[in-house]
Amino acid sequence: MTTTRRGALSRLALTGVAAALPQAAFAASRPAAAAPSRNVPADDWRPLFNGRDTAGWTFFQDGVGAQDRDGVVDIHEGMLHLLGPRYRGPIKAGMGYLATDREYENYHLSLEYKWGTRRYAPREMWKRDSGILYHTPFGPERLWPDCIEYQIMERNTGDALPINHRAIAAISQGGLPAWPDDFPGNKQYAPQVNAGGSLRQWIRADGNFDTLEGWNTVELIAQGDKAAHIVNGRLVTALYGLQRQDPEDRSRYIPLTKGRILLQIEAAEIMFRNVKIRPL
Repeated sequence: MTTTRRGALSRLALTGVAAALPQAAFAASRPAAAAPSRNVPADDWRPLFNGRDTAGWTFFQDGVGAQDRDGVVDIHEGMLHLLGPRYRGPIKAGMGYLATDREYENYHLSLEYKWGTRRYAPREMWKRDSGILYHTPFGPERLWPDCIEYQIMERNTGDALPINHRAIAAISQGGLPAWPDDFPGNKQYAPQVNAGGSLRQWIRADGNFDTLEGWNTVELIAQGDKAAHIVNGRLVTALYGLQRQDPEDRSRYIPLTKGRILLQIEAAEIMFRNVKIRPL
């Protein structure tokens, strides 16, 4: 039976699963790990956060460094709780992230998040903000690393913000981003702006499907040089032709298919749970 583009989109939105995507290698590096069998079942999820500690993750906070001096991270009831009631640092909480200690490619990531009520300087009046930074290379840790940001923000969850990376935004069919394949001929990269020494794009999600109270489920499908952002079961963003700046010549771009996964610490209380990943 032939599957139409609309049918594929509907199936993806209903299940949150890239059922139409072919099986591909799931790669991890530093430290090296044996590649899983290509016979791995499609529902072979594994925890990326174990619910007990930050094993497999590293910490970075601007102005503080690699040690959680002020109790930014609290783990209880299987949750990562960032900037919650046990935080004992200054009201101007340095921003940063938790990062996986290895790189991933060709994967489906899923997690749940919920906002807390605490907000910190200089963003006491701003929308609560966090994010998943993906395809982040190893290198010196800094506040805004090279990445593609899957925005987690009140009423903007699902936006894409490539930083020193770039992407082609999928053609949208009245709020339906083309996926798993874009329309032929769409080769135009989204505009970049210079934001204090880094080049950034802002690719807006098609629709707002996040809730400000209670838990949200967000999913990321990263396969080859394309990616999809899913918010509470709705496909809201599709990206193609992912590229990164060539570290040997920052004026050139090269294909982008892998990197670390980061969870942002960004001046707002937030909780994460059920952080899991599976190969595609």
